[in-house]
Formats: sequence, structure tokens, C-alpha cells
Amino acid sequence: MDLKEQYEKLLGYCYMLTKDRMLSEDIVQETYLKFWQSHTYQDTNKELAYLYAIARNLCMDEFRRPESADIDECPELAADPQYEPEEMLESMAIEDALNKLPRDLKELIVLRYRNEMNVTDIAKIVGMSRFAVHRRLKEGLAILRRELGGESNER
Repeated sequence: MDLKEQYEKLLGYCYMLTKDRMLSEDIVQETYLKFWQSHTYQDTNKELAYLYAIARNLCMDEFRRPESADIDECPELAADPQYEPEEMLESMAIEDALNKLPRDLKELIVLRYRNEMNVTDIAKIVGMSRFAVHRRLKEGLAILRRELGGESNER
């Protein structure tokens, strides 16, 4: 596993959970520190799941703090100048639809499709069976299709 390659994906994952760019960067740095200090992941072939589990736990710790910011605020959402207007509108529509999902479904979809993780690793991170992850992903995608105006005949 290339840890440098995972940095941006992990940062995006933490941002999705916290909605705070600076806090997400701090959490990712702390995640890597804890990851490198721990030797329990070695020789288990579970480095990626372990890395995300650390990040997820640190994000959840932030939610438990009384002074934590409202996770629905998103002041840092800025348009990326590399996108064409149509792509930007589509991206915004997808982001809006994702934000309407319950947090657990959004987390699964982001891990699977944005971060390109396999279902086995996702199951280890969130503490669910692979079958439950598959079922919840299917449910989340059906909701997204409805939100985006697509057909959904999977129910």
C-alpha cells in the first residue's frame, strides 16, 4: 500500500465526516502518526483498513467533543477551476444528493466510489459484514438515483 497515494483520499474521507478542512488535515496527520507508531497492523495484510479505522475513530472522537463544529456547515466548498461548467454542475448535483443521504450511507458510498476501496476493506473499517455493506451500498445508490432523477427499479 502506497501511503502517499492514500493521503488525498483519506483527507477527502475525513473532510466528508468533519466538514472542516483544517481539522481534517490535523486528523490525517494524527492518523499517520498513530499508524506508524503501532506495530499491530504489520504482517496482517490489513494496512488500508487499519489506516481508515484510525481516521474514522479520530473523526468520531471529534463529534463527541462538546465544542465540535456543526457538521452540516460547509464554508470551504469552492468550485474547482479545472472543471467545465457542465461538469461542475453535475459534480454539485452529486455532492448535493450525497449530502442528503444519512451519514452512514454517504460514508459507504464515498469509501467505495470516491476512494475506490473494496468491500472487504470497507467492511473492516465500519465493522459490518461484506453482505451488509453490499446491501447498504445498493440502498444508498438507489436513493442517489432517485435524488438525481434517474430510474431505480432495484427495490
